[in-house]
Amino acid sequence: MQSGYFLIADISGYTEFVQLHTLKQKPLFGKFMAKNFENHASIIISDLLESVIEAIEPSMKLHKLEGDAAFFYIEENSELDQADKIISAMGKANEAFTNKASDLLFVQACGCEPCSQSKNLKLKIVVHKGTCVTQKIRNFEEISGEDVILTHRLLKNNIASNEYWLVTKEFAKNLSKDNQKKFMPSSQKIENFGKIGLLICEFDSGEPVNSDVSKRSRAINWIIQASYFTKHTLKRPSRKIRIGDSNV
Repeated sequence: MQSGYFLIADISGYTEFVQLHTLKQKPLFGKFMAKNFENHASIIISDLLESVIEAIEPSMKLHKLEGDAAFFYIEENSELDQADKIISAMGKANEAFTNKASDLLFVQACGCEPCSQSKNLKLKIVVHKGTCVTQKIRNFEEISGEDVILTHRLLKNNIASNEYWLVTKEFAKNLSKDNQKKFMPSSQKIENFGKIGLLICEFDSGEPVNSDVSKRSRAINWIIQASYFTKHTLKRPSRKIRIGDSNV
């Protein structure tokens, strides 16, 4: 049994808009369009999630990709500011996500549903401190335990916002007073865990803005987005990210 920090960065606001099942029911053309839309959705999610991973990974280890989310873990060490470093990484992740969303505004010129709605994507992060065990199967390692399950269940809450940090008291008590002040008390009923006292920090970044994209004509942006999706479709991704939800 080992003690450590668990973090999930989850991209929210996408599933509601990608209505691919209705297209797939249509013969030939509908199925082709659905596949194309799904490809666009996957590429955008991959790009956004990659920016978040790059921001968090120096402070925590990426343990697993879970659909539209990334699950991180780091074992507790002797550093007194370990939790504060995680908060700093979360701030960098928010900034990286916002910047990448702004960079990708040219995809609006595509006109498909995922591209049109990509401006509504937001980032939410949940964090917990607890214990886990490591299971080794061949060349793979998997952490498991009640605290791992709780971390995933934190995403299944009644919070109206799609853009927030939600942390447990077990994590928060390791923060500096300045970082603790960023959070407000929140009580959530978590499946199989009952009502839990948590701490939340909500954000309202608004829709992404990119003056360079706005200045260009739609035709130019259409060419840029077509090149972007073609390049990413042909290039073998370093991390395979799948649209979906595999939360515990």
